[in-house]
Amino acid sequence: MRALRNAVIVTGLILNTRKAGAQAVAASGSITAQEIIQHYIAVRGGLERLRAIRTLLLRGPARPDGRPGRQMIRARPFYFTIGTEGNDGSPWEGYDEYGLRTRVTHAPAAALRHTAYFDDPLIMSLEPGWRIELTGSETIDGKDAYRLRVVFPDEWVNELFVDKHSWLLIARRFTAPFHAFGEAVTTQTLIGDYREINGVLFPTRYDEYDLATGALLGGAEWATVEANVALSPNTFLPPLVPDTPLARMINAVFAARFIPADALGWYHDFRTNPATVGMDSEGAIESVGYQCLKNGAITTGLALLEENLQAHPQSAAAHFGLGRAYRAAGREEEALTQFHTALQIDSSFQAAKDAIASARLRY
Repeated sequence: MRALRNAVIVTGLILNTRKAGAQAVAASGSITAQEIIQHYIAVRGGLERLRAIRTLLLRGPARPDGRPGRQMIRARPFYFTIGTEGNDGSPWEGYDEYGLRTRVTHAPAAALRHTAYFDDPLIMSLEPGWRIELTGSETIDGKDAYRLRVVFPDEWVNELFVDKHSWLLIARRFTAPFHAFGEAVTTQTLIGDYREINGVLFPTRYDEYDLATGALLGGAEWATVEANVALSPNTFLPPLVPDTPLARMINAVFAARFIPADALGWYHDFRTNPATVGMDSEGAIESVGYQCLKNGAITTGLALLEENLQAHPQSAAAHFGLGRAYRAAGREEEALTQFHTALQIDSSFQAAKDAIASARLRY
């Protein structure tokens, strides 16, 4: 405890020294976005020290049930992995229950790609292809802050907020679908609990809120942060596909998702092959069908989930899965029919209740 207290005191002294230097440089009148960025970089530790950090290993606190906390690993320029998601040059997601390993596209890929940047958007805005402008001021969590609008190379927009007193990044705001098929939601993430690592200040707490309702959506807290850790070349690869007929089939289906006949061919062969004809594939098809839908292969996802329901007509999950496919295809009335049928089969099916409620809110 004493060591932790001393670390906090030292970090505070470093921050106060850097902040005083930045404030001495700051103009008393107007200020530009580039000047704000320079103050921010100076307070963090300077660009040379920032860029000298090549890898980060972040570990969260232990879970309530005693299991280790989650772990995130980053490396320059865009390597990233956390749990069942990552980026090794192309974004991926892994689902251990059925062995599905997806090289994602469309919105899921964009979300992972945006997460994978090693440096935050303020520092990245120094690079070609990024744009930044100062758009005003706001009070964020009781702090007076500059509001900066950053446009990513793919035209995605973030608003970032820099504390006028500390010159640290204290919040970000953006609009994106919260779930694969959900409406776009504007969220605001509060950023704080900065800690010095290798001479550089890093935030260790993120709390994300729905800006409209104030509801807490999620976040992250890092108990330890290590810099420049030596990593295996395989660190950022997705987990291997399990050597099972079911896992091989659903991964082949996903790989062929933009050619519906080929994707369905893998499924049909699995259902008729004497070696696999009796294997349960319901949940796996619901999973890969959902992944097809959210990765832009609506036709394939719809066809898979229709056939899945034909094979399991009394399954609430199969009705719900087809309902999501209908909704993704813009067939809302048919989607609601499937959601209601799922509830008739299983009155406790919360996801179906939520899907029906979201339709009411929408219309």
